[in-house]
Amino acid sequence: MKYIKAFTILSLISLFIFPICAVAAEIDSTNFKIVGATTKQGAILQTTDGDYSALLQAGRISNNPRNYSTSYKLFTSPEDAFIAAVPEVGCFETTTSGSSNCTTGPTELSTGGMVAICGPSGCYNQARFEIDTNDNPTDTLYSIQISQDNFVSDFRYIDGNTFSPEGISTHNLSDYLTKTDWETPDFNILGLQSGTLYYIRIVALHGDFTESIAGPIASATTSSGSVFFDIDIEDENGVTAETASPYSIFFTGAYELISGSTPVTAENRIWLDAATNSQGGFAIVIRGVNGGLKSNTTGQTIVSATADLNTVSDGFGLQSEYINQDTYPYLGSVSATSAYLGTGNSVGIVSTTPNKIYESNAPIYNGRMALKVIAKPGTDKVGASDYQETIYFILIPRF
Repeated sequence: MKYIKAFTILSLISLFIFPICAVAAEIDSTNFKIVGATTKQGAILQTTDGDYSALLQAGRISNNPRNYSTSYKLFTSPEDAFIAAVPEVGCFETTTSGSSNCTTGPTELSTGGMVAICGPSGCYNQARFEIDTNDNPTDTLYSIQISQDNFVSDFRYIDGNTFSPEGISTHNLSDYLTKTDWETPDFNILGLQSGTLYYIRIVALHGDFTESIAGPIASATTSSGSVFFDIDIEDENGVTAETASPYSIFFTGAYELISGSTPVTAENRIWLDAATNSQGGFAIVIRGVNGGLKSNTTGQTIVSATADLNTVSDGFGLQSEYINQDTYPYLGSVSATSAYLGTGNSVGIVSTTPNKIYESNAPIYNGRMALKVIAKPGTDKVGASDYQETIYFILIPRF
């Protein structure tokens, strides 16, 4: 809300003055309306060009709320002139995508919105707002009010140190910051609840006893926690492949396992898709049922191990072959743990206890990974067509 100071300049160009007496009346203009104005003894001014104007007293301005409008406020005393201009919320965003109304934050906001710095579906526990100062001086201080019910019964402030909601009892002058100080952090409201609608408004302070009334209210809804995980089975060229269950890989034909052979890499890979807006990123762990390729027919198992299969008599395991994700400076990257990051025929174990195979330390957009399946049967292994292992892949978001 902007304030307008009202005053009148009377230019006296009169030639003739006549006493008048007026009664209460409504005086209209295209810009204002004075209701029930009563004049005291005054005069009519007749100008040289034949126009007339009246000198009158419209009465003192009171604190009656009718002096307020959605677009102006009539000042009621001289000290009101020193009150800071009412600030507005320039932007308040949590889940915008593709564009943003925020202008002073990370450059990624302008092209990707909040999802570019929070991950898929946006921010679940934090937000960004910016202040429209309405021409207040640069050293003006601002306090941010926040509510979950549009300030009906829930009324809190944003702490100027932690940037999290606080109660009225702990609110003090340290919670008043300049526009620059409020907007320097990429996320300047923290500690929010997921999937929740929030309302904010701003007051301004520029010296003692100058706090403005609260400005217009803006609202935004935080995202829920977002996790996506998918498996596809395709050969080494299946970067964009999408396949449906059941997910099976076979050592058959040219890839058949023969007792005493060198290590064999299955034709197809295990392709994984992963994405999350979790601030801590995620971990992917694996667990096998048999601890290796087991044949119920022979009762033998090609035991899984973390090893270079070129140097052991037999074994079975996984090796990371491909990792990629959308790149944003504020998001993370996926990496394979050391046991699965080998080359050649070095593999990581598939044991009956969980082992971490991939992880990220921040939100991920469109993560895509591929795993080789490599096995080497020893000379003591009896041929059979039912050597198999069931592997569970579990994505754990770090909210």
